[in-house]
Amino acid sequence: MIKFFRRIRQQLLTENKFSKYLLYAIGEIVLVVIGILIALQINNWNQERIEHKETEVLLRNLKFEVEENIKDLKDQQSILNVRKSWADYILNSLDDQKAIDSTMFITAITRVGWIMDYSQMLPTYTEIVSSGKLSYINSENLKKALADYQSQVELNQQITSSYNPALKETERLAIGHLNGMPVASNLIKPVSSYMGISFDLKSIATDTEFYKNIKHISFQSAMTIDYISDQLITSTERLKSLIDDEIKSY
Repeated sequence: MIKFFRRIRQQLLTENKFSKYLLYAIGEIVLVVIGILIALQINNWNQERIEHKETEVLLRNLKFEVEENIKDLKDQQSILNVRKSWADYILNSLDDQKAIDSTMFITAITRVGWIMDYSQMLPTYTEIVSSGKLSYINSENLKKALADYQSQVELNQQITSSYNPALKETERLAIGHLNGMPVASNLIKPVSSYMGISFDLKSIATDTEFYKNIKHISFQSAMTIDYISDQLITSTERLKSLIDDEIKSY
């Protein structure tokens, strides 16, 4: 093809048909420009297709992580409800000066100070921000919701971590009131016999620091349950809805 066009140019020059040669040259330049523009457009289409596919994958990963966070939050609510019931059982036993079930009381006293992990992870969002792919997301509402959610998660982790020292201290005080040490394998069972372990309920009731800590755990558990329900789950479900809308737009 190149030899064909070169032959035409040479023929026009030898025949002194300069005006026709000039028109031919302009036409050839136009064809080259059109070819370049078409190639650029094809390249842009391919790039957009790649970005489109990559964005859809990122969004689906985000949706999966958000759904897992919702499940974790609901699990945390259930665990907090159990922890509050342990704390309330201990408080009622101390107030009434009667442990209705010694096994249940030992179970409560050995578990009420357990520390829980409230971390909510969105590694895909971290990847999106660090790789500069945030511009791939079209919805400004979704971008803002993701940033707000990340800030909320970090704040929640700071708040819950601040409770850990009190929980550790409660656990230390609780174990100190038991005559005997629970077997580690028994601690993971729903109800254990705790053979050989006893306690003095009156002595425990006189430990005002322990009583205050248990009361605080009951209060903090109730507050956290409400916070998870009213704030975290609500905002996480809204985030999921925005991600669904963005996926549909693709």
